Amino acid sequence: MSENVSKTLTEASDRQDAIERGDRAAALAAAIIAVLAALGTLYSHHKSISALQAKSQAILLQARAGDRRTAAEAKEIRSELYAALLRAGVARTPQASDALSTIVDRNRDGALAASKEAATFERESLDADTRSDVAMKAYETLEWATAIFEMSIVLVSMSTLSRNRLLLLGGCGLSAFGGVLLVFGLLQSR
Repeated sequence: MSENVSKTLTEASDRQDAIERGDRAAALAAAIIAVLAALGTLYSHHKSISALQAKSQAILLQARAGDRRTAAEAKEIRSELYAALLRAGVARTPQASDALSTIVDRNRDGALAASKEAATFERESLDADTRSDVAMKAYETLEWATAIFEMSIVLVSMSTLSRNRLLLLGGCGLSAFGGVLLVFGLLQSR
C-alpha cells in the first residue's frame, strides 16, 4: 500500500512540476505578446499622427496653390487691362507708351511666375496627400496587428486558467500573424 501512495505522490509531484512549467511558459508568452501589443499601439499612433500631419500639409499647400492661382489671374487681368489701354491709344507720348508696355510685360511675367508657383504647390500637395494615404493604410494595418495581439493575450490567459495547451498554441500562432502584420505595417510607409 505504501508503494501505491509513494507512486501516486511522485506522479502528482511530476504533474505539478509540468503544470508549473506550462504556467511559466504561458506567462512568458503573454508578457511577450503584451510587449508586442504595446509596440503596435505606439507605432499605430505614430502613423496616425504622420497621416494627420501630411494631410494638414496637403491642405495648406492646396490653399497656397489657390492663393498663387488667384494672384496669377489678378496679374493677368491687370496685364490685359493695360494692354487694352495701350491698344486704345491712351498713352499720348512714347514715354507713356513705353511705361504701359513695361507694366504689361511685368504683369504677364508675374502671372506666369505665380502660375508656376501654384503648379509647384499643387504637386507638393498631391505628394503630401499620397503620403497621408500611405500612412493611414499603415496605421490601419498596425491597428489590426494590435487587436490581434490583444486577442492572443486573451487566448494565452485562458490557456493558463483552463490548462488547455491548444489555447496556448492558438494564442502564440495568432500572435505570429499579428507580428507579420506589425512588420508589414511598419514597412508600408517606408
